[in-house]
Amino acid sequence: MNTRTGPLTHGQLSVLRSLAVHGPGAQAVANLASAWEVPFGVGTAQVMDAWLRLVEAHEGLRSSYTAEGTPTQRVHPFEPSQVPAVELTEDTAAAALGLAAGYAAEPIPVDAGRPWRAAVATFEGEPLYLVTAIHHVAADNAALAVLEEDFGRLLQGRDPEPGPQPLDLALEQRERPEAGERSLRHWAGVWKDLGDRDPADTSRRRRASVYSLEGLAAARKLSEDLRVSVQSVLLGVGALAVSRFEARDRLTFALMAANRVDERWAKVVGSLNQYAPVTVAVDEDAHPLDFLKATYVQCLSAYMHGSYDVDALAARLRDQGEPDPEPTGFARHFNFLGAVDAEPAPGSPLLTGAQWRGSGQRTGANLHLAIAVGEGVLIGVGASEHLMPGDGPARTAAAIEAGLIGIAEGSAQTLREVGLDPVRQV
Repeated sequence: MNTRTGPLTHGQLSVLRSLAVHGPGAQAVANLASAWEVPFGVGTAQVMDAWLRLVEAHEGLRSSYTAEGTPTQRVHPFEPSQVPAVELTEDTAAAALGLAAGYAAEPIPVDAGRPWRAAVATFEGEPLYLVTAIHHVAADNAALAVLEEDFGRLLQGRDPEPGPQPLDLALEQRERPEAGERSLRHWAGVWKDLGDRDPADTSRRRRASVYSLEGLAAARKLSEDLRVSVQSVLLGVGALAVSRFEARDRLTFALMAANRVDERWAKVVGSLNQYAPVTVAVDEDAHPLDFLKATYVQCLSAYMHGSYDVDALAARLRDQGEPDPEPTGFARHFNFLGAVDAEPAPGSPLLTGAQWRGSGQRTGANLHLAIAVGEGVLIGVGASEHLMPGDGPARTAAAIEAGLIGIAEGSAQTLREVGLDPVRQV
């Protein structure tokens, strides 16, 4: 089989360009960890074989990537490789995810054609999970869902459904530049109104999360009543909470545009995500429902223009004299993870309060709102200590929950009347 070579997708290029802000010592931030359960009765060798067949089926898992010179991906012929079996100390998902986190903690070179690490996690010799760490340039979260589905098919004796590959998408993006040109004109036109660029805050990052059944019910009620998306409701209330904490009335958030609306590319195993920035103006005298509807319109506009060549945009911004033409350096990120299983385990602090975890990150976004939905809504607020000292992340996450409930209750006529006092112990 000949090696295929071609350009990067817009999403792949965005990943590699945004990693530049982290520096050589922080590249592991791009690694995505997973642990996929193995059904009872499936043998270790079958799990190993299933992973290798995934690598064979999906070119992005056997490609090398470079952003130096001409950004390029090179698809290498499939070659069987060793997949180790690693014995866990306990038969829990937490133990398997801990193994995955260990694999993800070290940078994965993407210039060698194997942008992943994998192992079969066993307990008393029985396979329990396939554990992986995959570089973000080779897979985004939607791609991980495709891989997990294909993994299940293989364990049932069925082949993965054939589909387009990342290089196919990259070639079409270059061969049909008209859509990209529309996006470039949009971002070049609004760039001067964006603010809150990354001020190189190197203080420690921490994340606090809360889990709320009532918060999700409130978000869904507002979504249905206003005919807007749940994620735009969550962004709006999130912006309100952050605005109150920082005492600022304008905040720019870099939304994560997944770029999988076109069915042809929905199951590509690659990176399609890009930043789609939105500046939310928080007018405390505005009606809460008007504010949420306006946020929805802003989100739609941003997502519609969310697929673009970051290098071409940087060149255009330089040409028009923008003082900061870096398209990936935003201080605040908003990531709506969608309908995933967010229900806490029994005994989790999320059931009654806030859960904390640390981060080794020192660069990149100073604030990261990451929100997932399941039976309830999981509201995660990651922030630098400089931006949100003390219990700021936990109080902000709990404030978002309180804001959702308060606005859905319907008595507030202005944002100023929306109380954000936590309804739980933080």
